[in-house]
Amino acid sequence: MINIICFGDSITEGAEFPVNARWPSLLQKKLDAAKPDVFEVHNRGVGGHTSAQGFDRFWSDVLPLLPGVLLIQFGFNDGNVKDFSIVPRVGLAEFEKNLKEFHRIAKDNDSVPVFIINHIIGELAAKQGNGKTYNENIAPYNNAVRMIVNDLKADFIDVSLQMSLQDIDTNDFVSRDKIHLSLEANHIYADIIFSGLNQITL
Repeated sequence: MINIICFGDSITEGAEFPVNARWPSLLQKKLDAAKPDVFEVHNRGVGGHTSAQGFDRFWSDVLPLLPGVLLIQFGFNDGNVKDFSIVPRVGLAEFEKNLKEFHRIAKDNDSVPVFIINHIIGELAAKQGNGKTYNENIAPYNNAVRMIVNDLKADFIDVSLQMSLQDIDTNDFVSRDKIHLSLEANHIYADIIFSGLNQITL
């Protein structure tokens, strides 16, 4: 079996949905239909986690499953600025370092690291601790993933680009909080990841 490790935050974990309705589970169904008994999808998303917290649990959540395909999805929590603070939970330089290290470790373990560029979210008007909106604070982190992909010549799946190409309405894609996935978006997300994996590795 080839392991596919979905490594990320609440977008990956999907804790607000039944397990079989989360996009990693839906991805498993698509892979089973295409190539039965070849791939095993592991959901290693944890809600609220930054890349730094992901780094701390990499040895327990990811390393034992390598070699495999490592889907890396972080950023929404890293760039978040709490109301009591003026700095993000994880600085941009550390975020970049963490993602590059995930990539290096996967490569060193004969694995295929694939960065997921996060989906488009709704506009959030409320100001965070530094006086900027959530959208403004996470924009540099989304850009950083694209720069890392370019610098490392890494494989990636750009969910936001696919949303634009497929003319997907952001309001339908996200839940009421304008960040997390809707139930239907899990199906779309699984479709996008499946198509991306076919172009990269399958």
